[in-house]
Amino acid sequence: MALLVGAGVACAPGTPQAVLNVPGNYVANLWNPPPGYQQGAVASVIMCLDSTSAVRLETGDGGQGSVGVIRLEWAGSTYAPVGTGSAITLTTPVLSPGCGTLTFGPDCCHVDNYLAIKATKV
Repeated sequence: MALLVGAGVACAPGTPQAVLNVPGNYVANLWNPPPGYQQGAVASVIMCLDSTSAVRLETGDGGQGSVGVIRLEWAGSTYAPVGTGSAITLTTPVLSPGCGTLTFGPDCCHVDNYLAIKATKV
């Protein structure tokens, strides 16, 4: 899997909506986000890791559709797989404990109401 450092995600949201602890699953409501959060085709959460590990990010449980956009900003680096318009996953290099910003969105070509992302240690 190719990783791009510095790759962007279109329509990036503002303030993260929640905290996702690894391992964990988060379901974003893209049609009706919490009050005060930007509505759009992507969601943003703070992702936290309690021990040194690589992390696999993929479509989670409880959503509709598949994750097609992933961007993780961690300790000054940005990790994002090359988008294909289809469901994608991202396996990071080994990360140090801490927190970063995870942005994710649906695959092509429409926005479902709920989109889930799952983070697991590998």
